[in-house]
Order: sequence, then C-alpha cells, then structure tokens
Amino acid sequence: MKRALAPAFAFAFAFALQATASAEWRPPDVHATKASLSDVLSVYARAAGKPDAGFAQRRERWTYVNGEHRIAVRVAVRGEDFRAAMALGAMQYSAGRLGALRWRADGNGIAHATLSDDQGDALDRIPQSVFAFDTADCALAGESERFGPAWVVVDRAPSDKPHWFYVDKSSGLIAHEITREGARTNVTAFDRFEPASGARRPRHWHVTNGKEAQDLDVTVDAVEPQAVGDADVAPPPVQRTFAVPSPPPSGVVTLPAHFHGRTIFVDVAADGRRLDFILDTGTASITLDSRVAARRGWTPLLEHVTVPQMTVGPLVLANVSTLAIPLDIGYGTLDGILGYDFFVGHVVHVDYANQRVDVLTPQAAEKVFADPRTYVTPANFDEGIPLVHAAFGAASGDRFALDTGSAHLFVLAPFEQRYAKEIAARWAPASFRGGRGASEERYLEGSIVVVPRRVPSFTLGPQRFDGLTVGIEQSNTRRDAIDIPLDAIVGTDEMSAFEWWFDYDGGRIGLRRNNAR
Repeated sequence: MKRALAPAFAFAFAFALQATASAEWRPPDVHATKASLSDVLSVYARAAGKPDAGFAQRRERWTYVNGEHRIAVRVAVRGEDFRAAMALGAMQYSAGRLGALRWRADGNGIAHATLSDDQGDALDRIPQSVFAFDTADCALAGESERFGPAWVVVDRAPSDKPHWFYVDKSSGLIAHEITREGARTNVTAFDRFEPASGARRPRHWHVTNGKEAQDLDVTVDAVEPQAVGDADVAPPPVQRTFAVPSPPPSGVVTLPAHFHGRTIFVDVAADGRRLDFILDTGTASITLDSRVAARRGWTPLLEHVTVPQMTVGPLVLANVSTLAIPLDIGYGTLDGILGYDFFVGHVVHVDYANQRVDVLTPQAAEKVFADPRTYVTPANFDEGIPLVHAAFGAASGDRFALDTGSAHLFVLAPFEQRYAKEIAARWAPASFRGGRGASEERYLEGSIVVVPRRVPSFTLGPQRFDGLTVGIEQSNTRRDAIDIPLDAIVGTDEMSAFEWWFDYDGGRIGLRRNNAR
C-alpha cells in the first residue's frame, strides 16, 4: 500500500485501532523473563527520577547530524504533546504528538497521522521515551542480551505504533528504543545521561536502520522550562496545495491521465521535465523515484528533495516537497506517485468507465454531492488515506482503506482477529487465479502473506458484491514483513465498479455505480 490527516486536523480519530495485529512484529532477540512489569517500571522510575512540575512545559534545541549535514531542530513540549520543527533548505518540516496521536507534516505544510504509514520518514524518527509516556499502555515483552542485559518493555499506545524500550539492567535506564517502519527496523541508542529538572535523561542518541545514508546523531543542546501554548505543539496552520491559476467557469479541469488496466498514470512536469506518476489514494506523500532525482541533480537529504516547480495539467505548485526513494513496485518505469498532498485543496474525480480524471473546485463538487444519484459516505483522511465503513455480512469495520494503487481486496490481521469465528465458519477455502493458494503480496514498504477465501458477500457503499474471493492475511516470517493496522485494503477490483469523487478537505467521498460493469 504505498500510503496519507485531514487538513483541519481535528483529531477525531473515531476509527481507533480495535485489536493488535495477530502477526505483530517483535524484536527477534527478546526471550522470556521471570521479572514482572511492575518491578521493571519501578527500577526505571528510581533510575530516571521524577522531573520538576515546571518540566512539563519546555522548549528544547536539538541538532541532527547526518553525514556532513547539521540540522537545527526546535522542540516545544506541553504535557504529553510536543512538536519538533526543522528546515531542509527553505522547506519547513515538523512532527509531533497531539492528543496521543503521532503526526508529521512535510515541507508543503500538510500533516497526517503516522499510525498506518508504513513508509516512514527519516526526518521523523523521534523516540518515544524522551517524552512522557503512559505506563498503562506498556507490557513486559521479555528480556534481551542484544545490547547487554536488559528488560524489554513494549509501549503500545492506542494511536501509535509499538515502541520497544530496552531497560538496561545495570543502570535501570532506557538505553535503547526500537520501532518498525514497514520492513525497516529503527534502532535508537541513548547515551550521555545527565540531570534535567530533577530527572535523568539522555543528551545524545544515535538512530540507524541499517542504511548509513539515513543515520542520525542527535544532540540535545538546550532544555529550557517555560510556558508553551497550544499553538506551539499543534501541526502547522499553513498548507501549500496545487492550484489552477485561472480555473474555467465550470470549475472542472481534466488531467492528462491514461489508464493501464485499472492503474491510473498521470503526466506530471517536474521543473519542465515530463514524468510518469501514478495517482494513488494509498500513498501519504508525493513521492519521486530517487533515481529520477539523481538524474536531475537533486540530491536527497534524509529521503527528501524539493522540486522547484511541479505541474499536473493546469495545476501548479512551486517548491514541492517530495519523498525521494527507490520506486520498485512492479509498474515498470515509474517516476513518481501523486499521493495525499495532491488530493488536498480540491476534489478529485476518478471515472474508471471513461478512463478520465478531473479536478473540481469545491463549488463545482458541491453540485455533484447534492445530486441524488451520488451516494455520499463519510471518510476519515486523518492518516492520509481514505478510510471508510464496509462489511462482509454482519462482520464490519470502519478502517477499510480505498487504494487506487492496489488491485485486490485483502482482509488484514486486526479484522481477521476480531471475526475469526465468523471467517472460519462461513468463508470457504478458495484459490487465486491460476490455482494459487497462499500468496506473498509485495508493497513498497514490504510484504504480507494472504490465503484465498470465498466470502458470501461484501458491501461497499451502495453496492453488494456476492461470492468474491478475497485474501486473508496470515503470519509472515519474511524479513520484509509488515504490519498494517487496518481492517482491509480495497483495491481496484472493486473500486472500478464505481465513479468516485474524493473530498479530502470535506471528509467525504461521493460515488456512483458504474453502469459499464
């Protein structure tokens, strides 16, 4: 799922994760322990100390060192909320936590939650343990000798990915923290523990995921307790979006798009050079193939480049923040992906039957949504991808991701765990095309393994599909295994049955049944 928070960033987060994926990744070095969670947390509390009350609101100055690059980071903390802001050239990036929800914003100022974003971001590898965390969300996973004798505590905050804390047995402090982004394992090693307002905390840490070009050395240069306002820890208020300089009276412009099967390719000009991008609701960023960036002389810094100007038909945006990574996802020659940032600021219309993509002004789109032929469904875009309600009979969920960059319907571990009895009783064994059984499905972020099952019915919006073969996620021991905290991925096998209007700003989607099917 290549991967995108609603521009208002209201943090409703109504579709909270209801179950931990049965195939949750865990560090392979962790084994059983005779200790108890309360004992380990007590050891940690004595070693770390209790900060003064004034420490709850503070500003910090950090320095990121990546090779020859030094990046100034400004951090504001207010209770459990925080924001870290930094600049790459003239582009401002930020990341933080608000209302227990982790988020980040790219150089376009567009923010989204990070829970289901398996691609990750080298700029946003901010450890959990240097901020307040709720011990009620923690469990004792075991112990490890990987970095020396340590107990391993896992923090499973409801709106965040698991963080694995290695509590050093000799010091009682969290000496290492591990998180997983897709198939990448991020390891943070802390040192230089010094007093800070009554507590001991690290003044330096090293972050690595095995790729030296992304290594970070982080130094805490200053910690200054002081009053911090709500705005200081909120996502950025300004967004830079694609716009039509002179929109036509109709408010509708057609994009230069062509369909390869049901995959949508759009002609994009990056600083005057024509490129092939796919239009992908399943991606959280505008993404450029790093080899294309290299040919243009744009050197990625922590996987980001700024494109001087990007045009998509009549839409234009200057100084576009893009993620720059290798795009090896099976489409042949692929220069980039138009993800979440492209969908913000207007309504995008996808017509599979007529192989057409339009962009509508909010005023033009209002006529479509008011039309009685249009079925309107609420959608949650907080995570940068459209999450909607869908159902297999009585088994339903609110975290079905609509992904124009994927082909098939896959039911993922959280949903399978909730409805295991229903699935075992009513979903018959089946086979994929060509008689295949279990199948490895590869995404840009890593792989999942699915087995085919025949479902009695699947309801999406106004349409019921009968007798579908779907893939059910299974345990995956491959090194590139990923955990996707969604109910399901709905691909173009089903999406092509409709005509779509994606209103990311309005938190809604319009759809009409496609009469051509």
